[in-house]
Amino acid sequence: MTDPNPTESSEFFGQHRPVDPAQSLDRAAADGALAASETELQPVGAGPPVVLTVGCAEAHAALVAVGLDPRAVTSQEALARIHRPDVRALLVEATEASKASVVRARLYEFVKAARREAPLTEVLVWAPGGSAEVVRGALQSGAADVVLVPTTQVVAKAVQRTIESQRLLPRLQRFDLARSRSSRFEGLVSRSGAMWELFQTLVQVAPTGANVLILGETGTGKELLARAIHKHSGRSGRFVAINCGAVPENLVDSELFGHEEGAFTGASSSKEGLFRHADGGTLFLDEVGNLPLSNQFSLLRALQEGTVRPVGGTAEVPVDVRVIAATSVPLDDVARTGQFREDLFYRLDVIRLVVPPLRARAEDVIHLFGYFRRKLSKQYRVEPPRLTDGFLEALLAYSWPGNVRELENLVERLVLTQQGQKLTRRQFTRLMQPYGGKSDARSGKPSGFAELPAAPVAQPAPLAAPAEVDLERGLEEAVAQAERRYLEAALRRHRGRIQATADTARVSPRTLLRKLRRHGLDKRDFR
Repeated sequence: MTDPNPTESSEFFGQHRPVDPAQSLDRAAADGALAASETELQPVGAGPPVVLTVGCAEAHAALVAVGLDPRAVTSQEALARIHRPDVRALLVEATEASKASVVRARLYEFVKAARREAPLTEVLVWAPGGSAEVVRGALQSGAADVVLVPTTQVVAKAVQRTIESQRLLPRLQRFDLARSRSSRFEGLVSRSGAMWELFQTLVQVAPTGANVLILGETGTGKELLARAIHKHSGRSGRFVAINCGAVPENLVDSELFGHEEGAFTGASSSKEGLFRHADGGTLFLDEVGNLPLSNQFSLLRALQEGTVRPVGGTAEVPVDVRVIAATSVPLDDVARTGQFREDLFYRLDVIRLVVPPLRARAEDVIHLFGYFRRKLSKQYRVEPPRLTDGFLEALLAYSWPGNVRELENLVERLVLTQQGQKLTRRQFTRLMQPYGGKSDARSGKPSGFAELPAAPVAQPAPLAAPAEVDLERGLEEAVAQAERRYLEAALRRHRGRIQATADTARVSPRTLLRKLRRHGLDKRDFR
């Protein structure tokens, strides 16, 4: 199907050639259909791929013959429609008029404008008999291809090849267009059915006031969920958050319940504590699994009694606080081992929300990539990097052990360092290598969890050569130094992620944090 194009200027595309009326589509009907697509996205693949054409009327029959749907538009209409999800390419004709420098400049500016408007839609320039200067200028402006052969079948094949190489780009294009709130919930962006079921449950339980336990890997957005619960709860007090693994064991009670003046060395004045600070609101206990065992009874008592006693005080202070706890460890398993109080676990685990990892919701990988790419490009005021199908396939093959946070960090790195550049699968591998990332064909296992190769069957593993040992030091000092080197290597491998490092070391996160403090190591130094 084609649209008539009676008004296209000959300034830089050459003289307009009218379209056969038998092929034309009623303008009002076409505009109505395209307007409807603004509010209701049509599934990619529901019809032939749409190609917008500017000044290429004689190529329409050849485009239709290769299974495409050409739509003749003016340059202004092209910029208005190119971002729509069914548009797969833009074909621009540059004729003899393009030999003039002023006309060439306008052509290049038009190509750049089209790329800015829809970075995921390829632009092809048809310049029969064009010069090397036209080819160079068009490619530098962002054109995917420049066809110099005047034969319409050749240009149609070039457009077809470009579109056939885009198996994933239309999917990202559709998500990039979908800027409505249908994919957002209180700061969380998702098109995953599992996530939207989670959001629905969240809205149902938020007004109840019951304690909530959020389980999910690091980087999945647990605090955003906690904030959404607070927002929908109707509670008028504050939302107060604390990372339980970041507070020294001897200061946890003071942080949570406050202290009286002189209660301990350094307590020069009294302090309310976070429970009282969150009175009438919500207290978010992040990484509650890292809460020292010695502090867990005080928290349990506060939850049971609805009162807190400041350190060094004697009076009980009533508080009205809803507690939301989150952890990246299987807290029920930890409780069974005795490293976390079971009675406290059951107090927290009234309502459980489990956040699926990013690798379990592939539809969100592309959607979130497009969302962050658009958001960060606008934030930094730079041209977004251009994408290829191979790059998107690499995104889907990677297992994202750092989840959404890792994906956002990657996009920010790309936006700042690859402005306007075309990204390929090879570039993804190169960009991720310094951070320990590897594609694993979505095995379900985070790529950060590397395994040592096993020795061949029926053959003993070779013994390591004996190392030089410094016997001038005592055994304890030697063991401590070896432990520090081990922890540094593990932190470096996992980029400072506590849970992953603890799993590698086969210790609990709490034990790992204690060892890091003992050795003066900070996880932030390894990110």
